[in-house]
Amino acid sequence: MRLGTQAAIIASLTVVTVGAWLALSSWDGGAKPSKEAALRSSATPVLVESLELKQDQVVVRAVGTGEALRSASIHPKVTGKVVEILFEADQRVTKGMPLLRLDDEHERLTVRLAQVAEKEAKRQLDRLTRLAKSGSVSIVQLETAQTEYESATIRLAQAQANLADRVVVAPFDGVIGLSDMDIGDRVTEETLIATLDDRSSILVEFAVPEEYVGRIKLGGTVVVRPWMDWERKVHGTVSATDSRIDQATRSMRVQARIPNLDDAIRPGTAFDVQMSFIGKAFPSVREVAVSWSGDGAYLWRIVDGKADKVFVNLVRRDEGTILVDGPLAEGDRIVVEGVQGLRDGQAVDARAWSGAAASTEAPS
Repeated sequence: MRLGTQAAIIASLTVVTVGAWLALSSWDGGAKPSKEAALRSSATPVLVESLELKQDQVVVRAVGTGEALRSASIHPKVTGKVVEILFEADQRVTKGMPLLRLDDEHERLTVRLAQVAEKEAKRQLDRLTRLAKSGSVSIVQLETAQTEYESATIRLAQAQANLADRVVVAPFDGVIGLSDMDIGDRVTEETLIATLDDRSSILVEFAVPEEYVGRIKLGGTVVVRPWMDWERKVHGTVSATDSRIDQATRSMRVQARIPNLDDAIRPGTAFDVQMSFIGKAFPSVREVAVSWSGDGAYLWRIVDGKADKVFVNLVRRDEGTILVDGPLAEGDRIVVEGVQGLRDGQAVDARAWSGAAASTEAPS
């Protein structure tokens, strides 16, 4: 082949090669990554969630014991023999209802004598009063008659009171308990006749740890469940608190009042007591967002596209979330997934966390 022909072929190949190169260089075709895509590919992908504030709600549980709204151990006022029993166990009675009678023959006779004496003293006083108008009776005689009449009235009242003491009555409305009394029994002031309980409401007494004492308010709500009927939930209110904290148990006695309209709850019942206290609002984050180091717990917050390490104090765990205390604000974007390997100031590609689905498609 001639030298001129070879030169022409080489020149043609050179032109074709340069043209193809120029054509490929000028064609974008999406193959060349944009500047934004390049920056994104160099940033660490993470899933974030906006921070919300949540009020701190603490539930305190205790074991309580129920007692009647009013309760009395009934004793006779005097010594005597039982002649009549007017109640039965578990009977509902009203205030002033007779429950038991003692022998009262001597007391009735005493009342009759006092009535006669009082009547005679009144007759004498009336007679002397009429005579005094005519001057036939001195003032001293009239005053003596008045004194005797007043004394007779007092003696009659005493006799009637002694007679009334022979009958034992209910001091308030309630339900009478079991009794060992029988007709013919001789009783004294120390003899227990029966117990009487007003069960219209039940007072539940329990102990609250010292750290929560300042949050207890009269009228505050409590929720109780009797151990004998666990499915039953009863709402009540705080009715009384002790005046001091027990130094041995570091707790304070609290009393709550609950309704007992159906009379299903008896004094002495054990209760599970729950009290809820609402505190200040704290940032709420998911447990997976919290990391640990030698300096304590911390979160990753996204600021201007970069990771910002924020140290926090843990307040309380609450069903998969944690209340924390730290320099955070509502709406801050907190890294939920992808916290491994982050460094302070590191560029990140933040994407919104969308629940359980995001957990299976977390960036690697």
